[in-house]
Amino acid sequence: MRFLAFIMLVCWPLAAQAQTKQDPQAVAKAVQQAAQNLAPPGASVSLGPVKGAAYMPACTVPLTVTLSGTAPYEQAAAQCTSPQWTLYVTVTLAQSEAVVVAAKPVNAGQTITAADLMVKQLPVQSFAGRQVFSNPTQIEGASALMSLGTGMIITQNDVQSPLVVKAGQLVTVHVYSGGVELSLDAVADQPGHVGDTILLTNHSSGRRFSAQVTATGVVVRLD
Repeated sequence: MRFLAFIMLVCWPLAAQAQTKQDPQAVAKAVQQAAQNLAPPGASVSLGPVKGAAYMPACTVPLTVTLSGTAPYEQAAAQCTSPQWTLYVTVTLAQSEAVVVAAKPVNAGQTITAADLMVKQLPVQSFAGRQVFSNPTQIEGASALMSLGTGMIITQNDVQSPLVVKAGQLVTVHVYSGGVELSLDAVADQPGHVGDTILLTNHSSGRRFSAQVTATGVVVRLD
């Protein structure tokens, strides 16, 4: 009985000591929350290993977390002041956005239809620095300048907006100035795609002027 009692007395402090170790999940939760608070909208947060927390004495006060580095890879310092220790955890921020991709193969020169397009949520890093589209209607009717594979992100360099004005075509030009809208007829001296600025000749006066081709018509803004 004395031998058994001695074993219990020896083991009890060891068990108590083991229970005072820091819970890694508590550290992960604190780091996750801190990273999520600083992450841009739509970003997901993933953490590196936090197993090292299990070797730290249990923190008796709330943890403080500071982040450093440049997205998408950052480092979090989880700090405890009582007792004092710091654990460094790798943090990865993956921001994503909805972008237009090819729903099926598209050949170069092919006119793009709604059936050729779909919207997909993708990491920003996969198209950073490129001009992409968020709505299929932005490129419906455009011509593919190159072959597009299924799932390929479509950028402005991959397509040519549809030709909406032909040279010699009589068009109605909308003129906006100080909240006032006027309309006049003019002959297009140049063909124009959406976004192009072209020269036209006033059908009545014969004067030449420039205007921008938009999805809703030919526009001159004097504001």
